[in-house]
Amino acid sequence: MCRIATPLALASILACAGFAAPAEAPAATLVSPLPAHARDFARAASAGGTAAPGRHHRPRVKSGCAVVKHHTRSARRCAPRRTKPTRNPAPAAPPQQHSVVAGAKASQSVTIAKVLATPCQNTELTPEAANLALVRAAILCLVNTERAQNGLDPLETNPRLEAAAESHGREMISVDYFDHVSPSGVTPVDRVRGAGYIPSPEDGYVIGENLAWGTLSLSTPASIVAAWIASPEHLANILEGKYRETGIDVEPEAPASLAEHVQGALYTQEFGVVVH
Repeated sequence: MCRIATPLALASILACAGFAAPAEAPAATLVSPLPAHARDFARAASAGGTAAPGRHHRPRVKSGCAVVKHHTRSARRCAPRRTKPTRNPAPAAPPQQHSVVAGAKASQSVTIAKVLATPCQNTELTPEAANLALVRAAILCLVNTERAQNGLDPLETNPRLEAAAESHGREMISVDYFDHVSPSGVTPVDRVRGAGYIPSPEDGYVIGENLAWGTLSLSTPASIVAAWIASPEHLANILEGKYRETGIDVEPEAPASLAEHVQGALYTQEFGVVVH
């Protein structure tokens, strides 16, 4: 069974994660076959409470399981794969290879140190039409800082993932819903593929998606990322080392029926990497 996160006070959690399938995925991490209407997507939702009318609505999210797709293999799971220890030690690498590895690690350390040394700006902005670029940059900075604090490289913005995030965010506002799968059955993988991020059916991929909305002062980048970090499924997406790229969309309003028409914002973040 997939794990469902315990709802936060006055909140619920919504995340979809994707991981490249290992040669033999541990049975404990696999989920039952995907339903026909969501072949590449798996989700489990937990309901949360609602704030009293006229009050700030805390960032709201729902939890989800994993999409697994690597070339012709596919499965689902709810947590990153745990690497099993090898019984036989690998043969010693030649000196030249040691030098290349050491150089790569040194470069990574410099990159991570640079991220940690750069304070995030505009994290307390309340999203509105005029400042959305600053809000997106704040989200990316906060997410990359969390990755850097855990020894991971920062994510780079990808325009195709941004297009996928934007299409989903605008549709959720227009149709008035909050979910990974649209009312017409379009999944995160469908959107990312439609945006041209996955070049070919022969390519594997690692795909994930985090969603959140909040109102008034609780719709700021700092509040949204804090809610994601507090959720195991969202944090697993943020700290998945396979991801290399991201796309972020911020809508300066929340789904009307959920936010009770209180001013707020809706956040969509796509994560990905193509595995050739």
